[in-house]
Amino acid sequence: IEGNASLAKELFALGLDLDFIIAPIGGGGLTSGLVKAVEDSGKKIEVLAAEPLVSNDAAQSFRAGHVVALAEESNTIADGAKVLRLGDNNWKILSHGLAGVVEVTEEQIKEGVRLLFALANLKAEPTGALSLGAVLAQPDRFKGKRVCCVISGGNADPAQYAKLVEGI
Repeated sequence: IEGNASLAKELFALGLDLDFIIAPIGGGGLTSGLVKAVEDSGKKIEVLAAEPLVSNDAAQSFRAGHVVALAEESNTIADGAKVLRLGDNNWKILSHGLAGVVEVTEEQIKEGVRLLFALANLKAEPTGALSLGAVLAQPDRFKGKRVCCVISGGNADPAQYAKLVEGI
């Protein structure tokens, strides 16, 4: 968790005046670190998690007010988010500090991968594109706001990735 907090500290060092930080969530380590760093800094930045709709244990947990475990692993394209439940230590931080969870469809994840490749020349794995997928899922929420999307990982299956960006 502390190691992941360093990402937010690096953002703060850039002097960015952010409204939101959006990060992909699986077990919750990255988002827990971001929440902890924002809380420790006293900054008024909302940290949001982006999660596949078909693997939404974090969203279900927030709605229920306690950790909810999925019965089985999902079939999401976002491999890094194929978890059954949030970690207990992560939940302790997220349950009071995370601003929410944005559920992202498989098509929005794919569109995020394509946009990152086409507009930024970034090869992001589908899990890494979840944060951009969250913006695509709720564009009105972020319109006119300063948003940092955490884009993580390049661990994409080459054949699957080629198929995703085909035709750009």
